[in-house]
Amino acid sequence: MQQPALAVGDVFLTPGRTIGEGDINLFAGLVGDFTPVHVDEQHARQTPHGRRIAHGPHGLATAIGLFTQTGVLGPRVIGLLNLNWDFSAPIFLGDTIRARVVVEELRPTSKHGRHVGTFAFEVTNQAQEAVQAGRMKVLLQGL
Repeated sequence: MQQPALAVGDVFLTPGRTIGEGDINLFAGLVGDFTPVHVDEQHARQTPHGRRIAHGPHGLATAIGLFTQTGVLGPRVIGLLNLNWDFSAPIFLGDTIRARVVVEELRPTSKHGRHVGTFAFEVTNQAQEAVQAGRMKVLLQGL
């Protein structure tokens, strides 16, 4: 599959993903985080959210995963260099999230054919409310 060319300023919109019961349980088991606000409905009803919420990093990981589905990164990624992420609102069970991703920077490295790519994410729910935002830097090859 031919990967799309990348240029600073390019904007990509990811598909959506609805966060369900199985996603929360799988993520909790994968990372070992069974904090009650995520897995215990009775407890979560007593919190300011009034119901269970997804783990913050679950939203981050889902947004990055949705971006990979666009085909922009694929085999050109050598590795993750940095993440800087803000969590502005909860993601509830049943929310459908998607990301708008902007190519902010493509900087060549000292090694021929390699670049550091910086991608800005805005993650929104089904009501178009921003729930997370962040930047991801990755080492790329073959632009």
